[in-house]
Order: sequence, then structure tokens, then C-alpha cells
Amino acid sequence: MTAGRAVVVVDPYSSGAKLPAALRRAGFAPVTVASYPPPAPTLANALDVPDPDLRLGPADRVEELVAWLAGLDPLAIVPGTESGVPLADALAAELTPELANVPALAAARRHKGHMVAALDAAGMPTVRTVCTSDPVEVERWLARSGLLGADLVVKPPTSAGTEGVTLVPGGHGWLEAMQGLLGRHNLMGLVNDEVVVQERVTGTEYVVDTVTVDDRHTVTNVCRYGKVTTPAGGMVYESMEFLPPDLPGLDVVVGYARRALDALGIRFGPAHSEVMLTADGPRLIETGARLAGAGLPGAAQLATGESGVERLVAWLGGRPVRDDFSLQRCVLAVYFIARSSGVLRNVAAYECIRALPTCRYLRINVCEGDRIAATTDLMSTLGLGWAVLAHRDRQRVRADRAAVRAIESEVRIED
Repeated sequence: MTAGRAVVVVDPYSSGAKLPAALRRAGFAPVTVASYPPPAPTLANALDVPDPDLRLGPADRVEELVAWLAGLDPLAIVPGTESGVPLADALAAELTPELANVPALAAARRHKGHMVAALDAAGMPTVRTVCTSDPVEVERWLARSGLLGADLVVKPPTSAGTEGVTLVPGGHGWLEAMQGLLGRHNLMGLVNDEVVVQERVTGTEYVVDTVTVDDRHTVTNVCRYGKVTTPAGGMVYESMEFLPPDLPGLDVVVGYARRALDALGIRFGPAHSEVMLTADGPRLIETGARLAGAGLPGAAQLATGESGVERLVAWLGGRPVRDDFSLQRCVLAVYFIARSSGVLRNVAAYECIRALPTCRYLRINVCEGDRIAATTDLMSTLGLGWAVLAHRDRQRVRADRAAVRAIESEVRIED
């Protein structure tokens, strides 16, 4: 292996599965490592997890892995998905310190409670938050914060994909939501030993995807989320629209996201930041110190001509990269939603979406007669499927979005 050409990808799942092939095309030698604990089977199956070069187990030590990888003289170490962030951080600090995030803030890049605390410490406006395993502490925090009777959000601190995110209208039922999460294994294979309780903030939710290089947080794309509330009190994705960089007000969101990356100690690599623009200004929902998941790099490339994958590989190859992006096409991802549980009928109706003029991609993950559960989080959304619409005319895209929903209504869910 040529010295300095190895690039380590930790947990090459989800969008991270695209990194090894992109690196090989650019002349690099990717080395894939699977961290421990492994993702839950539900997550692993949904992500089509490839076989890694090295798989850690419970008895393996990071020090031994560092010694083994040091012999490869890696150029860079990046996480492929959320579960790989802690190990990638630890390896980079030891092996590629010049391309590593701030070690002292490692917990803030993975734990949602520590994440808010890091932004607070940096003097940034945040969502009022408590993270604890003690209901008494939550009660005291609610009273101290003036949030008694307010709408709340309860969620695990170290999971992903909106798993376990529960809306608590009027604060009624926060204890039950908290107890339902504590002690459970989440999709990342970790036990929820604490729970995050936050005030619920409302507004327009954006995602800002970035690649940080040369002390610059370069922006690859900005999107606007559409989410709907489920009967059980959760939030699921309805759509995601790629936006032009000159959209009025977007500079406020992007500027806030860049400051959040500074506060979280992100100095190298991709990040995926979700920001709610409220009446009081932007507030961070969370940042993932990794590529956007759920196939978004492919949609980003369709919208802007490149994604975080291409930008990261270009920079590693010594090519200059821009600080921002331009929108070449209007791109909209529309996610299928099951509003109840039951048996699927007339699944063939989904195929009609392919005939829509703007349809560029259609993923159908279910078959006639499948028994499904109601959509509750991102993983169950992806378990159904989605469509990607694209055209230079935004109105044509939005018209086909309505057509997708009309077609979806022809798919029945029977008891």
C-alpha cells in the first residue's frame, strides 16, 4: 500500500458505504473498520451493511487498533455513519491529529445533552434542555425553567434517525415517555442510561450539510424538512427540499450552523446539522459529525452537482473546493408514510410514480401482502420507500409531489 494513500472509514454504512468506491476511483486505498457495539439488526439490514476489513468486538482495545492502523500511515480517518463517530474521533486524535476534531469535545459530537451544553458554553442560543435519568431532576428543571405545562420533546441522547423522539403536548406524559426509553437498547446498540427532555421549539426546520477543511466549514447543500406528527406523538419525515443558496433568510441559518460546528470542535470532515428557525432565531436540533444519511448524498449530487462525498474526496486529492454551492436543479425527496398498522394492498400503485415527468428515483421496500407497522421514525419511513423528484422548474416538481401523495393514497392498509 502506498504510504499516505490509506483512508480509514469507520462504520461504512448508510451514505458512508459510498466512500470506499469514491476513494478508490480517486486513487486512495480505503480501509473499513466496524466499531463495537454494532448497530441494531433493524438498522444494519436497512443499510445493506458491507463486510468491513476489520470488525471490532467487545474485547478489542482501541490502543491495539491504533497500532495496527499506524502501520498503514493513514492520510485521514472519517466516520461513515453516526455509530462510527466516537471511534473515528479517537483514532484521528491519535493517528491524524492535524485532521482531527477537538478531542475534549468528543462527547458533545455524539451525545445530545452534551451537545447543547457545548453550545451554551460558547454563548450560543439553544433549546432549553435537561439530560438525566432522574425524574425528580426533570421536575425541578421544569419548574426552574418556567416550562411547567409547556410542550416538550423527550428523546434518547445517543440514538439516531428520530428513534424514540416523542412529542409531549402540554407536558402531559413526559414521565411515561422517559420511563419508556430508559434502559432500552437503541438503534446504535447502546443502552439509554439517560434521557433528553427539551422545550419544544417550532418554526421551519433546515438541514445544513458541510465539509470542514482548512479551517473552513464549506457548505455543500441546504434543505428544508417537511415533517408530520404521528398519532403516537412522534414526528416523521414527509419531504425534504433542496434550496437555492440565495433564498432570503438562509444566511442566518447557515451562519448559525457554522458557529455551532465551531462550538462542537469540528475541525475536519463532513457534518449534518439540523437547525430550527424559530421566531426567536435559529436553534440547533442536533449535529451529526458525519455524512448525511438516507441516500441524501445522491440527491445532493443531483441538486448541486456534488455531495459531501465528492467534496471530501476532492480535497483529500489536493483539489481546491469551494465554500458554498449552487443549485442546478430543484430536487425534492418525498417519503412514504403508513398512518396505521396492517396488511398492505395494491402496492403496485407505487409504480405509477415512475411515470411522473420529474421522477428521477423510486425506492419501494415493501411487497403486496406485507404486514407493516405505522410509521414512527426515520427507519420505518425508509422501510416503506421514497421518491426523488427533480427538474429545473420548481413548480413542476411541486405538482408531482402532490401527484405522489395521490398515488400513495391508492395503496391500502387493511386490518
